[in-house]
Amino acid sequence: MKRKVLVIGWDAADWKAIDPLMDQGLMPNLERLVNSGVRGRMATLDPPLSPMLWTSIATGKRPYKHGILGFTELAPDGKTVRPVTNAHRKVKAIWNILTQEGAKTHVLGWWPSHPAEPINGIMVSNFYQRASRPMSEPWPMMPGTVHPPELREHFAKLRIHPAELTAAHIAPFVPDFAKVNQDKEKALENLARILADCSTVQAAATWVLEEQPWDLMCVYFDAIDHFAHGFMKFNPPRRPHIPEREYELFKGVMTAGYRYHDLMLGRLLELAGEDATVMLISDHGFHPDHLRPLALPKEPAGPAREHSPFGIFCLKGPGIKKDALIHGAGLLDVTPTLLALFGLPVARDMDGRPLMDVFEERPVPKVIDSWENEEGECGMHPRNAAAEAFSEMDREALQQLVELGYIDDPGPEPEKASIKTVRENRYYLAKAYLDGGKREEGIAELRELFKEAPDQARYGRELVGALLRSAQLAEARTAYDHLLAECEKEHERLRAEELAKEDGKDKGTFTVAPGLRVLGSSVLMAEGRHQEALAVIEQLVLLPRFADPLQAQLARTLGAMGRWPRALDAYRNALRHDPQDVHAHHGAGVAAMRTGDLGVATEHLHDALALRFDLPYVHYHLGECYFQLKEYERALQAFTVCLRIEPGIERARRKVAEIQQLLGLPETEGTGIPQTPTIPEEEIITVVSGLPRSGTSMMMQALVAGGAVPFTDDQRPADASNPNGYFEHAAVKGMAKDARFLALARGKTIKVVAPLLPFLPPRFRYRIVFMERDMHEVLGSQDTMLGRKSSRGPKNAFRVGLHDAYTKQLAAVDRWEKANPNAEVVRVSYAHVIADPADEMARVQVALGGKLDVAAMARAVEPALYRTKA
Repeated sequence: MKRKVLVIGWDAADWKAIDPLMDQGLMPNLERLVNSGVRGRMATLDPPLSPMLWTSIATGKRPYKHGILGFTELAPDGKTVRPVTNAHRKVKAIWNILTQEGAKTHVLGWWPSHPAEPINGIMVSNFYQRASRPMSEPWPMMPGTVHPPELREHFAKLRIHPAELTAAHIAPFVPDFAKVNQDKEKALENLARILADCSTVQAAATWVLEEQPWDLMCVYFDAIDHFAHGFMKFNPPRRPHIPEREYELFKGVMTAGYRYHDLMLGRLLELAGEDATVMLISDHGFHPDHLRPLALPKEPAGPAREHSPFGIFCLKGPGIKKDALIHGAGLLDVTPTLLALFGLPVARDMDGRPLMDVFEERPVPKVIDSWENEEGECGMHPRNAAAEAFSEMDREALQQLVELGYIDDPGPEPEKASIKTVRENRYYLAKAYLDGGKREEGIAELRELFKEAPDQARYGRELVGALLRSAQLAEARTAYDHLLAECEKEHERLRAEELAKEDGKDKGTFTVAPGLRVLGSSVLMAEGRHQEALAVIEQLVLLPRFADPLQAQLARTLGAMGRWPRALDAYRNALRHDPQDVHAHHGAGVAAMRTGDLGVATEHLHDALALRFDLPYVHYHLGECYFQLKEYERALQAFTVCLRIEPGIERARRKVAEIQQLLGLPETEGTGIPQTPTIPEEEIITVVSGLPRSGTSMMMQALVAGGAVPFTDDQRPADASNPNGYFEHAAVKGMAKDARFLALARGKTIKVVAPLLPFLPPRFRYRIVFMERDMHEVLGSQDTMLGRKSSRGPKNAFRVGLHDAYTKQLAAVDRWEKANPNAEVVRVSYAHVIADPADEMARVQVALGGKLDVAAMARAVEPALYRTKA
C-alpha cells in the first residue's frame, strides 16, 4: 500500500488541557481526528528540552546518539554562542531515510532544521518564521533557510510580520486588550509574535500541500509551548499568587491558542485528503493544573520544570484502528512506527519500537542493523559540517531563548558564554545518559561538572541522585556533604552582599533547603538509616507546601522499612496529587501485592504500563501478581514481555520455565519468548571470589595485569598483608541490601567474597573465578593478618567454629551455583597457581573468553607472598 503520511508537531500539547476543550466542542477537528484513529499519551525523555526531543522523534535515537544537546551551541569560531542548528546531528532523520528510498519528502519548521538539508523535496528551517526587524525595515531571509534555494523568495512572501496583525487578530485571545498598557507590558507584543510565527509556518505548509506532490510531510509548530510559558499561569482557576487584573486580562489565551491550532489542523486535514495517514504528536506536555510550579529555579532551562512528562499521540489512516486507545507510546517510537507505515525496515540501533498495536492487521516488521550503513544519497549535510556564520537572525533567535528563560543572557563576554554553553550541554548529555540507562557515563560526566563548578548545586544534586541509584553509597555521602558545604558557602556570600547594602537585612544562619533535606533523606535511606530518613520526611510533610509532593518519597521510605500498609496509603495520596505518576502506580502495585491485595496491585501495575510500557520490572511484578492469583497464562504473558524488554532478567526467565512446566507447555523455543541471549562481552561481569585470604587479591592482580578492567574505588590501601593492593570496591560490602551499583561493573572485573555471592542479582550475567585454598591456610593467613593489626600478635589456636561456618558457606555457594544458570564458575586452586602459574592462568583465560594476556597474568603471581602454609 502506498501511503501519504502527514506528521504534525505541536510542541507542549497536553491531553489534560485538550480533553476539557474537546468535551465542550471547542476543538472539533482534533475530535474528528481522534474518533477516526488511535490516541494515547506519549512519554517524553529527560531532559525535556525541545531541540533534543524533536531530534529524537525524527531519528528514533537518544541524544547521546544523535548529537543534539541543549538550546545553544558554539559557532565555528569556537567562541560565539548561537542557537542550536542541525550541524551536529550525527545520524539520519526519517526524511533522510525516505530521501534515500526515493520518496518525496517535505519538512517545515522542525527544531532544529537549520541549515535546510538538500532532501528530495522542500525543507524550510526553523529560522524561517522569525521577524528580526521592525516592519519598516527590510526583512532578509537568512541563507540556508530554504531548500531548494530557488524557492527562497517565494517562501519569503508567505511570511507574516507581527506588525501586520490587527486588533481583530488579538481580540479572540485578549478581549480586553485595550486595558493593557503596552508601554510597560510586553504581553501583547509577545502574543502577536507567537501568532505571526505559527501563522507563517501554516501558510508555508498549506502552500506545499496544495502545490507539491508528497509522500511524507513533517510540519512543526512551537506556539503552544510559547503560549504556555507566557500565559498558562493565567489559565483558570486563578491561583492565589496571580493578580486579579492580569488574570482577568489573559485567562482566555490558552483556550484561544488551542482553538487556533484546531483551526489550522482542520485546514491541513482538508488539504491532505481523507486517504492520507495523519500523525499528531507533541514532545512533552505542559502542566495546566496544580502540578505547575509556583516559581521557577533561576537556572538555564528552568522553565522546563513546567513541562509534564507526557505529550500527545494521535494517528489515523488506512489500516489504522478507529476510536481506539494505545498505551505505552514514547517519543523514540515515532520514527520506527513511520518506517513500519511505509513498509521499510526498522533499525536495531534505534532506541524505539514500532507501535504495532495501532494497526488493524499487524504487519511483520522488517529489521536491519542500521540505516547509517545503507548507502545512497540521503540529503544529509556532510558529517561535522558547520552551519553558516553567526548572523542577525541568530541573535534574534538567541534573544528569544533568553526571554523564554531557556538560556542565560550570553552578555558582552563571548568567551565566558561559550564556556557556559559547553558546560550546560555536557550537563544535558549526562542527564540523557542517565535517562538511557547509561549510568556510568552519566555519573562520570557529572563528577567532572561538579568538580569544575561546585557552585552549581544542580550538578551536585543530580550526581548524588545518580550515585544513589547506582548504590555507590560512600561516594554519594561524600558528594552530598560537599553539596551541603557549597550551599552554605553560597548562603554566606549572599548574606555578606545583603549586609553590605545600606538597607540590607541579615539572612540569618544557614538552614538546609527542603529539597536538599529530601535528597539527604534518600542518602540516609540508602545507608540503612531508615528511621532517620523517615523522621526527615515526616517533618517536611507537615508543611502545607510539601504535604502532597512528598507523599511518594514517604511511601518509598516506608516500603524500604517493610511498612507496606502505610506505604500503600502514602502512594495513594501521591496518586491523588498526580494521577500520572508512573512510579507511584508501580510502587502502589508492589505495596498492595506485599499486603496481599492482589486485585488492587494488578490495577496499579496496569495503570503504570498504560503510561509507560517500557519498564521491565512493572511487567515482572504484574507477572508475580498473576502467578499468585494462579492466572498462569497472564503471568506468562507478563514475564514474556518483561524479557522482551530486558532479556537479562533471569528470575523472569525462571518463572517462565516454571509456568511452562505447570501448564505442560513446550520449552521456550518457538513460543515467542526470547531465548537466553548471546551476551556481549561488555555486558558480562567478571567476579573473583573465594573465602577471605584464599588468593582473591592475587587473582585480581593477575587479571588486571592480563588486561582486565577492575571495578575498584582504591579506598583500601595496600598493606603488609597485601602489598600489591586489595582491588576492592566499598559498595560490595553493602551488596546484601543494595546491589544496583553492579550495573556499573558490566564489562569489568570485581572482587566479591564468597558469603556475598548469593546476593548477586540474577538480572546480570557473570563469569566467576572462584579461589580454593586449604582451610587451615585460610584461617592461618587470617590470623596472621589480624595479628599485624593487633599488639598481641596472631592467634595460634585453630578456630573450629569458624572452620564449620566457612564450610557451610562453601556449601551454600555450591547450591547457589547450581540454581543460577546466569553464572559460569571456574574453580582455581591457590596451590596450583603458586606451583604452575602459566598453566592455571591459561585455563582461567579460556574460561573468561580468551582475550587476556596469559604471560602477563603469570608474571603477576608472586610465590614469595605464599607465606602461610598448611
